[in-house]
Amino acid sequence: MWLKVGSYPERELAMEVASKLRDAGAKVEIKEFMDWEIEEKYILQTRIDMVEGHDAEEWKRYAQILRELVKENLDVETFERKFLRRAHPEKFELVEKLKDENLMDDEFMDAVEVALELSFIMSSVYSFLRLNGVEIGDRVFGELPENPEVVLEFDEEVEGSRKIYHLDFTPIWEVNVDVLSVIKSGVRIEGLEGMVIDAASRVLMNLLLGVEERGNVEDLSEYAVGIIESDDGEIYVDAEDAVETMLKSLEKAGIVRIFGKKVRLRGK
Repeated sequence: MWLKVGSYPERELAMEVASKLRDAGAKVEIKEFMDWEIEEKYILQTRIDMVEGHDAEEWKRYAQILRELVKENLDVETFERKFLRRAHPEKFELVEKLKDENLMDDEFMDAVEVALELSFIMSSVYSFLRLNGVEIGDRVFGELPENPEVVLEFDEEVEGSRKIYHLDFTPIWEVNVDVLSVIKSGVRIEGLEGMVIDAASRVLMNLLLGVEERGNVEDLSEYAVGIIESDDGEIYVDAEDAVETMLKSLEKAGIVRIFGKKVRLRGK
Protein backbone atom coordinates (compact mmCIF):
# COMPACT_ATOMS: atom_id res chain seq x y z
CA MET A 1 0.00 0.00 0.00
CA TRP A 2 1.36 3.35 -1.03
CA LEU A 3 1.10 6.14 1.55
CA LYS A 4 1.72 9.80 0.79
CA VAL A 5 4.27 10.94 3.34
CA GLY A 6 4.11 14.58 2.30
CA SER A 7 4.16 17.20 -0.45
CA TYR A 8 7.14 19.53 -0.66
CA PRO A 9 7.66 22.82 -2.55
CA GLU A 10 11.33 22.07 -3.23
CA ARG A 11 12.78 19.00 -4.92
CA GLU A 12 15.81 19.00 -2.61
CA LEU A 13 13.58 18.73 0.47
CA ALA A 14 11.61 15.87 -1.07
CA MET A 15 14.87 14.09 -1.95
CA GLU A 16 16.10 14.52 1.61
CA VAL A 17 12.95 12.93 3.06
CA ALA A 18 13.00 10.13 0.47
CA SER A 19 16.66 9.41 1.18
CA LYS A 20 15.97 9.09 4.89
CA LEU A 21 13.15 6.63 4.22
CA ARG A 22 15.22 4.56 1.75
CA ASP A 23 18.12 4.39 4.21
CA ALA A 24 15.68 2.95 6.73
CA GLY A 25 14.71 0.19 4.27
CA ALA A 26 11.47 1.54 2.85
CA LYS A 27 10.47 1.45 -0.80
CA VAL A 28 9.96 5.07 -1.89
CA GLU A 29 8.87 6.97 -4.98
CA ILE A 30 8.87 10.69 -5.75
CA LYS A 31 6.32 12.22 -8.11
CA GLU A 32 6.31 15.76 -9.43
CA PHE A 33 2.94 17.45 -9.81
CA MET A 34 1.58 20.85 -10.67
CA ASP A 35 -0.39 22.16 -7.72
CA TRP A 36 -2.82 25.04 -7.98
CA GLU A 37 -4.56 27.53 -5.76
CA ILE A 38 -7.43 29.77 -6.78
CA GLU A 39 -8.60 32.85 -4.91
CA GLU A 40 -11.69 34.95 -5.52
CA LYS A 41 -11.17 38.74 -5.52
CA TYR A 42 -13.04 41.89 -6.55
CA ILE A 43 -11.41 44.77 -8.40
CA LEU A 44 -12.62 48.32 -8.77
CA GLN A 45 -11.27 50.74 -11.38
CA THR A 46 -11.99 54.35 -10.53
CA ARG A 47 -10.50 57.82 -10.23
CA ILE A 48 -8.30 58.39 -7.22
CA ASP A 49 -10.48 61.17 -5.80
CA MET A 50 -13.42 58.72 -5.67
CA VAL A 51 -11.60 56.31 -3.36
CA GLU A 52 -11.95 56.45 0.40
CA GLY A 53 -10.01 54.89 3.25
CA HIS A 54 -6.41 53.83 3.69
CA ASP A 55 -5.93 52.72 0.08
CA ALA A 56 -6.96 56.16 -1.15
CA GLU A 57 -4.44 57.97 1.03
CA GLU A 58 -1.69 55.54 0.08
CA TRP A 59 -2.30 55.90 -3.66
CA LYS A 60 -2.66 59.68 -3.42
CA ARG A 61 0.74 59.75 -1.69
CA TYR A 62 2.21 57.45 -4.35
CA ALA A 63 0.72 59.58 -7.13
CA GLN A 64 2.32 62.74 -5.77
CA ILE A 65 5.75 61.10 -5.74
CA LEU A 66 5.28 59.44 -9.13
CA ARG A 67 4.05 62.62 -10.79
CA GLU A 68 7.43 64.24 -10.09
CA LEU A 69 9.57 61.20 -10.94
CA VAL A 70 8.06 60.39 -14.35
CA LYS A 71 9.02 63.85 -15.56
CA GLU A 72 12.71 63.09 -14.91
CA ASN A 73 12.94 60.43 -17.68
CA LEU A 74 14.82 58.06 -15.36
CA ASP A 75 16.08 54.57 -16.13
CA VAL A 76 14.03 51.84 -14.44
CA GLU A 77 16.53 50.99 -11.70
CA THR A 78 17.01 54.63 -10.67
CA PHE A 79 13.28 55.22 -10.85
CA GLU A 80 12.55 52.30 -8.50
CA ARG A 81 15.22 53.32 -6.00
CA LYS A 82 14.06 56.92 -5.91
CA PHE A 83 10.42 55.96 -5.55
CA LEU A 84 10.96 53.39 -2.77
CA ARG A 85 13.37 55.67 -0.91
CA ARG A 86 10.64 58.32 -0.76
CA ALA A 87 7.54 56.11 -0.44
CA HIS A 88 8.93 53.59 2.08
CA PRO A 89 12.24 54.93 3.45
CA GLU A 90 12.56 52.54 6.41
CA LYS A 91 11.77 49.44 4.34
CA PHE A 92 14.10 50.63 1.58
CA GLU A 93 16.99 51.01 4.04
CA LEU A 94 16.31 47.55 5.46
CA VAL A 95 16.47 45.97 1.99
CA GLU A 96 19.71 47.86 1.31
CA LYS A 97 21.24 45.86 4.18
CA LEU A 98 21.06 42.75 1.99
CA LYS A 99 24.30 43.99 0.43
CA ASP A 100 26.01 43.52 3.80
CA GLU A 101 27.73 40.11 3.87
CA ASN A 102 27.91 40.23 7.69
CA LEU A 103 24.13 40.51 8.13
CA MET A 104 22.75 38.29 10.90
CA ASP A 105 20.38 35.46 9.90
CA ASP A 106 17.28 37.02 11.48
CA GLU A 107 18.05 40.40 9.89
CA PHE A 108 18.61 38.71 6.55
CA MET A 109 15.22 36.96 6.68
CA ASP A 110 13.47 40.20 7.66
CA ALA A 111 15.13 42.02 4.78
CA VAL A 112 14.17 39.28 2.29
CA GLU A 113 10.54 39.43 3.44
CA VAL A 114 10.45 43.21 3.05
CA ALA A 115 12.16 42.99 -0.36
CA LEU A 116 9.35 40.69 -1.53
CA GLU A 117 6.77 43.16 -0.21
CA LEU A 118 8.41 46.05 -2.06
CA SER A 119 8.55 43.96 -5.22
CA PHE A 120 4.76 43.54 -5.09
CA ILE A 121 4.37 47.28 -4.50
CA MET A 122 6.48 48.10 -7.57
CA SER A 123 4.44 45.67 -9.67
CA SER A 124 1.27 47.55 -8.63
CA VAL A 125 2.96 50.90 -9.29
CA TYR A 126 3.92 49.92 -12.86
CA SER A 127 0.38 48.72 -13.53
CA PHE A 128 -0.91 52.04 -12.20
CA LEU A 129 1.46 54.02 -14.41
CA ARG A 130 0.62 52.05 -17.57
CA LEU A 131 -3.08 52.47 -16.85
CA ASN A 132 -2.54 56.23 -16.89
CA GLY A 133 -0.48 56.43 -20.08
CA VAL A 134 3.03 56.53 -18.64
CA GLU A 135 5.57 54.71 -20.83
CA ILE A 136 7.81 52.08 -19.24
CA GLY A 137 10.68 50.55 -21.16
CA ASP A 138 14.35 51.01 -20.43
CA ARG A 139 13.24 54.33 -18.98
CA VAL A 140 10.12 55.60 -17.26
CA PHE A 141 8.68 58.80 -18.64
CA GLY A 142 5.44 60.60 -19.36
CA GLU A 143 2.96 62.70 -17.47
CA LEU A 144 0.65 61.50 -14.73
CA PRO A 145 -2.85 63.12 -14.75
CA GLU A 146 -3.95 65.19 -11.77
CA ASN A 147 -6.75 62.74 -11.05
CA PRO A 148 -5.41 59.40 -12.31
CA GLU A 149 -7.26 56.12 -12.47
CA VAL A 150 -6.44 53.38 -10.00
CA VAL A 151 -7.38 49.72 -9.73
CA LEU A 152 -8.08 48.49 -6.21
CA GLU A 153 -8.51 44.91 -5.06
CA PHE A 154 -10.93 43.74 -2.37
CA ASP A 155 -11.71 40.43 -0.67
CA GLU A 156 -15.44 41.16 -0.78
CA GLU A 157 -17.70 42.72 -3.37
CA VAL A 158 -18.05 46.52 -3.30
CA GLU A 159 -20.28 48.73 -5.39
CA GLY A 160 -19.01 49.00 -8.96
CA SER A 161 -16.47 46.20 -8.60
CA ARG A 162 -16.14 43.09 -10.75
CA LYS A 163 -15.15 39.62 -9.72
CA ILE A 164 -11.83 38.12 -10.79
CA TYR A 165 -9.85 35.04 -9.86
CA HIS A 166 -6.18 34.68 -8.98
CA LEU A 167 -4.99 31.28 -10.17
CA ASP A 168 -1.48 30.23 -9.12
CA PHE A 169 0.27 27.12 -10.43
CA THR A 170 3.25 25.80 -8.47
CA PRO A 171 5.33 22.62 -8.76
CA ILE A 172 5.30 20.20 -5.82
CA TRP A 173 7.15 16.98 -5.16
CA GLU A 174 5.17 14.23 -3.48
CA VAL A 175 6.96 11.54 -1.51
CA ASN A 176 5.19 8.17 -1.25
CA VAL A 177 6.25 5.10 0.68
CA ASP A 178 5.19 1.48 0.28
CA VAL A 179 3.96 0.61 3.77
CA LEU A 180 4.21 -3.12 3.08
CA SER A 181 7.93 -2.71 2.38
CA VAL A 182 8.31 -1.17 5.85
CA ILE A 183 6.41 -4.04 7.46
CA LYS A 184 8.49 -6.65 5.62
CA SER A 185 11.82 -5.03 6.50
CA GLY A 186 10.79 -4.52 10.12
CA VAL A 187 12.59 -1.19 10.34
CA ARG A 188 11.61 1.75 12.52
CA ILE A 189 11.63 5.19 10.94
CA GLU A 190 12.23 8.24 13.10
CA GLY A 191 10.43 11.58 12.99
CA LEU A 192 6.90 12.62 12.11
CA GLU A 193 6.96 10.69 8.84
CA GLY A 194 7.99 7.57 10.72
CA MET A 195 5.13 8.01 13.19
CA VAL A 196 2.58 8.22 10.36
CA ILE A 197 4.07 5.24 8.51
CA ASP A 198 4.13 3.21 11.72
CA ALA A 199 0.45 4.01 12.35
CA ALA A 200 -0.49 2.99 8.79
CA SER A 201 1.50 -0.25 9.23
CA ARG A 202 -0.37 -1.08 12.42
CA VAL A 203 -3.73 -0.42 10.78
CA LEU A 204 -2.82 -2.81 7.96
CA MET A 205 -1.78 -5.50 10.42
CA ASN A 206 -4.97 -4.95 12.39
CA LEU A 207 -7.05 -5.29 9.21
CA LEU A 208 -5.38 -8.63 8.49
CA LEU A 209 -6.40 -9.73 11.97
CA GLY A 210 -9.94 -8.61 11.18
CA VAL A 211 -9.93 -10.53 7.91
CA GLU A 212 -8.95 -13.67 9.76
CA GLU A 213 -11.60 -13.15 12.47
CA ARG A 214 -14.51 -11.74 10.46
CA GLY A 215 -13.98 -12.12 6.71
CA ASN A 216 -16.58 -9.49 5.85
CA VAL A 217 -15.57 -6.12 4.39
CA GLU A 218 -18.41 -4.28 6.13
CA ASP A 219 -17.26 -5.55 9.54
CA LEU A 220 -13.68 -4.37 9.20
CA SER A 221 -14.13 -0.65 9.91
CA GLU A 222 -13.74 -1.20 13.66
CA TYR A 223 -10.28 -2.64 13.00
CA ALA A 224 -9.21 0.64 11.35
CA VAL A 225 -9.81 2.97 14.31
CA GLY A 226 -8.21 3.13 17.71
CA ILE A 227 -5.42 4.52 19.84
CA ILE A 228 -1.76 3.83 19.15
CA GLU A 229 0.97 4.48 21.70
CA SER A 230 4.07 6.25 20.41
CA ASP A 231 7.19 7.72 21.98
CA ASP A 232 5.64 11.19 21.63
CA GLY A 233 2.25 10.26 23.10
CA GLU A 234 -1.03 8.71 22.07
CA ILE A 235 -2.16 8.81 18.44
CA TYR A 236 -5.89 8.63 17.74
CA VAL A 237 -6.11 6.89 14.38
CA ASP A 238 -9.14 6.83 12.09
CA ALA A 239 -8.69 4.97 8.80
CA GLU A 240 -12.33 3.85 8.49
CA ASP A 241 -12.81 5.61 5.13
CA ALA A 242 -9.69 3.94 3.74
CA VAL A 243 -10.55 0.33 4.57
CA GLU A 244 -11.52 -0.69 1.02
CA THR A 245 -8.46 1.04 -0.45
CA MET A 246 -6.22 -0.79 2.01
CA LEU A 247 -7.87 -4.13 1.26
CA LYS A 248 -7.37 -3.62 -2.49
CA SER A 249 -3.68 -2.91 -1.90
CA LEU A 250 -3.41 -6.12 0.15
CA GLU A 251 -5.14 -8.02 -2.64
CA LYS A 252 -2.78 -6.56 -5.23
CA ALA A 253 0.15 -7.65 -3.05
CA GLY A 254 -1.24 -11.20 -3.05
CA ILE A 255 -2.02 -11.24 0.68
CA VAL A 256 -5.84 -11.39 0.61
CA ARG A 257 -8.60 -12.25 -1.86
CA ILE A 258 -11.81 -10.22 -2.14
CA PHE A 259 -15.10 -11.73 -3.30
CA GLY A 260 -17.72 -8.97 -3.34
CA LYS A 261 -18.18 -8.14 0.34
CA LYS A 262 -16.23 -11.17 1.50
CA VAL A 263 -12.49 -11.16 2.05
CA ARG A 264 -10.09 -13.87 3.21
CA LEU A 265 -6.39 -14.52 3.50
CA ARG A 266 -4.84 -16.22 0.50
CA GLY A 267 -4.25 -19.89 1.10
CA LYS A 268 -7.19 -20.16 3.46
